[in-house]
Formats: sequence, C-alpha cells, structure tokens
Amino acid sequence: MERGKISKMKKIIFSNIINVFLIAGQSYDDELTGIVLDAQNNKPISDVNIFIPDQQIGATTDQNGSFVIKGQLVFPIYLQISHIGYQSINKVIDSKPEESLTVYLAQMAIEMDELVVTATRSRRFRSEAPIATEVISRKDIENSGSRNVAELLSQRAGVSLQTSVAGGSILNVLGMDSRYILILVDGQPVTGKFNNRVSLDQILTDQLSRVEIVKGPSSSLYGSEAMGGVINIITDKNKKSPEINVSSRYGNTQNNFNDSGLKNGSSNLGLNFVQPLNNVVFDLQVNVEQLQKDKSVQELDIDQVQKITALGNINWKLNDRNKINFKSNFYDQADNGSTKLMNTNTDIDRINLSVSHQTNFQKGWNINQTLLSNNYSRNYVQKRPWGKLERDDLTSEDHLEYEILFNKKSQSDELNAGFEIYRANYASDRINSGKQEINSKSLFGQYDIKIQNKINMIFGMRFDDYSDEYRVISPRLGLMYKISEQWKFRTSWGQGFRAPSFLEKYIDWNNVQFNYLIEGNPNLKPERSNGITVGFDYNRSSSNQFNFVYYYTDFENLIQDYNKSRGVLSYQNINAATFSGFEVSHLWRLSKRLEYKWTLNWSDNRDEKGNPIPNTIPFSVSGYLNFNFFNNLLKSSISSKWVAPYKPQEFDIRTATYISSEEKISGYAIINIRTTMKIKESINLSLVLDNVGNYTNDNFGPFVGRAAYLELSTALTKKDIK
Repeated sequence: MERGKISKMKKIIFSNIINVFLIAGQSYDDELTGIVLDAQNNKPISDVNIFIPDQQIGATTDQNGSFVIKGQLVFPIYLQISHIGYQSINKVIDSKPEESLTVYLAQMAIEMDELVVTATRSRRFRSEAPIATEVISRKDIENSGSRNVAELLSQRAGVSLQTSVAGGSILNVLGMDSRYILILVDGQPVTGKFNNRVSLDQILTDQLSRVEIVKGPSSSLYGSEAMGGVINIITDKNKKSPEINVSSRYGNTQNNFNDSGLKNGSSNLGLNFVQPLNNVVFDLQVNVEQLQKDKSVQELDIDQVQKITALGNINWKLNDRNKINFKSNFYDQADNGSTKLMNTNTDIDRINLSVSHQTNFQKGWNINQTLLSNNYSRNYVQKRPWGKLERDDLTSEDHLEYEILFNKKSQSDELNAGFEIYRANYASDRINSGKQEINSKSLFGQYDIKIQNKINMIFGMRFDDYSDEYRVISPRLGLMYKISEQWKFRTSWGQGFRAPSFLEKYIDWNNVQFNYLIEGNPNLKPERSNGITVGFDYNRSSSNQFNFVYYYTDFENLIQDYNKSRGVLSYQNINAATFSGFEVSHLWRLSKRLEYKWTLNWSDNRDEKGNPIPNTIPFSVSGYLNFNFFNNLLKSSISSKWVAPYKPQEFDIRTATYISSEEKISGYAIINIRTTMKIKESINLSLVLDNVGNYTNDNFGPFVGRAAYLELSTALTKKDIK
C-alpha cells in the first residue's frame, strides 16, 4: 500500500515537471532602455546597478549613464536602482514603455525599500504590501552581534526565551509559544523539532540575508502551525560574481574566563565561496562552531557542543524563461556532558535537499515547482560513569514534499495559487508501534487587487486534507488603504491551525529519572485560531518611519498536557485562550553616521478562565543606536532590551500545572555592544560585548552573564580575486 502511494506521488510529480518544460517553449528577447542622471546637476551617472529581482536579470550604466536590459521581460516589472553615495530607489513599470526611461538619483544616504515575500508568497516592496511585515535586515543582523537566530530574536521586544519542561529553550513571540509561529527557511518549514519546537539556535546568522516576520494567522498560505504568525529566515541566494568570505570568531563568558581563562571558550569558523560559470552560479557555505562548558546549556548538563553546517546552492539559468535551483543543507550537532552520576551524548543530523524549476511565460504567468526531501535524526544516550547504559533513544523524521505554485501579475491585480503533496514518517523509541506516518494534500489560492492606487485588497483560502483524520479550511482577508503619501492603514483577518504532532498523538514513554509516564492521545483535534491585526504606518521619508500594529487572536482546541492519573501525563484539547497586544516602533536615520530605532510591545494573554498564560512578559522595550565614524572605517552599535516586572510561573511535574511565583521578577535590562573596525578594504575586526550589565536569573533566564567575542572577517570580491 505504501509503495503504491509513493509510486503514484512520483508519477504526479514527474508529469508536472515534464509538462512545464514542454510549455516553456522558445524565448524571444525584449529590451528595456534608459538613462540615469544626478538629480542635482542632471549629469549622467556611471556604474549604477539596475536589477529586476523577480526575473533575476539586470544591467549597469555606462559612462553616459545609459543602460539596456535584454531578456524575457514580464510586466509589471519591479526595478531596483542603486549606486554608492546615492539614494536607492524602487520603480514599478506596469507595461512596456514606448520611450527610453529617465531616472534621477539624489545624493542622499537613505536605504531603499525592502522586497518582501512572506506575507503574500510573492515579491513586492514592503511599503506596498497589504499585510504588515517586519524585516530584520542584513545590516541589523550584523549590528546585533548574534551568533544564531534564537539570540537574534530574543533581543527584540515581545520575544523571550524560557526553559522548557523537557529541557532546552522555548521561544515566545508576542507572548505566544513558538509552536504557534510557523518557522520557515527560504519559504519552507524546518524539519526536525525537539519538544514540538524548532531549535532556532541551530540556524546561524552568518548564512542569512534577512528575516521577515508576519503577525496574525497565515494558514491560508502556509497551512499548519501558522496560527499566530510566520517567521521566514531567508538565506543569501542572489550572488552573481566571484566572492570568498572567511570569518573567525572566539569568545568566552566572564564566569568561564574567571574559572579557566581562554581555553574553555567558544569558537566559530565560517567560509563562503561563490563562483559563476557561464549560466551557472555555485555557492557553498561551511560553518563550524565549538562551544565548551557554555553556561547557557547548564540545565541540560552539557559541557561541549559542536555544530557543523554546510549549505550548497546551484542556480542554473537555462534561458530567459527557465531557471533551475539545486539546494542542499547539511547540519550536524554533537552534545557531550558529564556529571558524577551520568554521562550524556546527543547527536543531531539534518539533511535537506531540494530542486526547483521556475518558468516565466508571456502575459505575466509564472510557474514554480519544487521537490523537497528532508531527513532528521536525534540520538540521545545516557551512560553511567562505570559504563552501564541507561537510555538509548533514537528519533527520526523523513519528509517528502512536492509543491507547484502559479503566479499571474497584471497592472491592477495578482493571482497566486498552489498545490502541495506531503508525506511524513516519524520513528521513535518513545511512540506506539515505533513508527507512524502522515499524508496530506493541500490546495490554496490568493487574489490581490488594487483599486485606484489607493486601496489594495487580498482574498485568500487554503484547504488541507490529512487523509481520513481531518480536513481544515483556512481563509484570510487583507486591506491596505493609502491615506496619503505618508500615511497607510492596514488590517487583516485570518484563521489558522496546528495539526497535532506525532508525539502528542502517539507518545508512550516512561521517564524513569522523574518517575512518570507520558501517554499520547490519538483523538486530538487540530488547534484553531481566529485573529485580526490593525495598524498604521507613517513614512515621512525612508529615514523617518513610525509603525503601530494591534493584534487580537482567539485560540480554540489548544493542546495542553494534563495529569491523566497518578504518575501518568497525557494531552487534551482545552476550550480557548486569547492573545492580544500592540507594538509601536520608530526608526530615525538622523544622518549618514547616526540612526536609532526603538520598539515597544505590550501583551495581554489569557486562558479560558481569564488567568494569564504562563510566562507571558506583559511589557518590554528594545532599541538600537548605530554610529559610523571616519567614512565607515569604524562602526559601533549599541542594542538594549528592557523587560518590565512580571510574575513568572513554574511547571509542577506532580500536578502537571503551572504555579505562579509569589514574587515578581524585577525589571531588568540587557545591553549589547558591537564595534567593527575596517583594517583594510576587505578585512574587518569586530569586538562584541553581550549582557554588559551581567544580569542573570538562575530560574527563568537569562542564564549567561557578561560575555565577549572577537571576530576577524574578510570578504574578497571579483576585483580582489583578480
């Protein structure tokens, strides 16, 4: 039976790939010509970059400021125009112009509007997206000094890291557990979770170009887990010229340094190699990280952690209509720890492979189909110091997915639709029968229409069919109204869901160490959400931006652990919970040398009885201040986060309930500083100071006190390599 399903699935996938290749046909070149002039003196500007990100083609202006872009141009076109020392601009061309374009660039140090993809599953400028999207840019990532995505997000208001009952960390976003926030890497869900959550400390920041955050239910596009929002972690895939990047980082916490000096610190070595060859671009990233006696994992008795990440990316442009992308992601983590009574070893392996084919047709049609294979395994071993084996648990997940996406753009509307087939196998020593399988099929569509350049509306819906178990329909509506050139109003409503996990349905495990049994519940229903967002944006210019967003989400059928009987825990659907709050932020670029941003978050999260959701942080403020000195030879960034006093809750394993602490945690601030000095044109030296005030809390975190890191990096471009 299983072989028949797999065979049928392969036939469908193969048939779709062949059909799209046959339809693609021959290509006929179009031309887009223009000239770029200085806005102050009308003189031509040479070496200006003209780029069409949707079609991955572009040109550079000559000495006369002229450019010519040849290829299969599918209108409307989103044009990015940039040059060092000038204000970068974005231009939308709805139809093929009858005359050559004339573009004026102003000599201003203002950053260009970002292209975002997560909110609508198609590229568009953030200021024009009907669904509000927050962007953590590459510049923000570098200034943060963060080593991984967990550290990066925890610096932001409304986000916190808590210790899990089963060990490890729980990321809360807007007061919601991260299992209700869908985590994507390049638009695809992350395979392999611990305690039903993605381990964001396994995704390193040196691989990223940006992070996009969408608030509110988004299951209409992405399906399960997008109950409260989506976080899309986007790697840098658009490199075109030869490039070699090497970085080395070493650091230590103050406690470790006082105990043993420099020898037990953390080290990181990264390498990125890009090489174009005719119409093919090869991109390889390798990163090795070694952590020794890191106090952040003290609760798990881990002394040494080694992480190895290797990413391979091949972009092949067959012709102006067809592109193929091959991508591989290998991750290996080895944790070793020892105490007087127990030695532990954890090995985590993840291999993700994908191949995608993009076809651009005339009249604005695009088809993108992707085949993904994801494999994950986690082996946990406990041994006594005298050699007795106490536990040897192996968990593995195998995912196979095929998706095909259709996109049609015109001057006033856009259509997105897609179909997905998904099969997942889960094997573990902790579940019934040792192995379980889930199959699902999904169909979704979204229509986006503009009315008189004032109103932008979105209508979307998705249907998910989980074999004979259950079916889910997830709708969404979105609206953006341009009040004026400076003011925009956005609102959205949507429904989301989270399918019960393998562990919640099938776990059958006896925890000998703490003397309790966990039983799964195969009759669990999907968790559901129903939420709205309302917000305003004020953009006086790209250097002065103000944002406000209010969110309110009702949750139904929430899955919660409970005390089934004495010494036996299980899972059940409870009635409801409510997550609400607002977020305010302001960005101000005062000059080329100075900018700051602050974000304020207030959250009010309640269960069905009106009690606060465990470990919700009601009020927090984050911000950063960036300085540039001596024409960017010296850069410094100060980031801070203040958390208001709140009353935490601890999990009582005997009653399987959270118990409120008698005393509040006092308000505290975390301050990080990063300073980078340019030694040579392509060599940078950075010093990072984390948690300057040395604040810690042994029960609720942060667990790591003051720490320092020294990083040396070099970036060799085509000019340097020659």
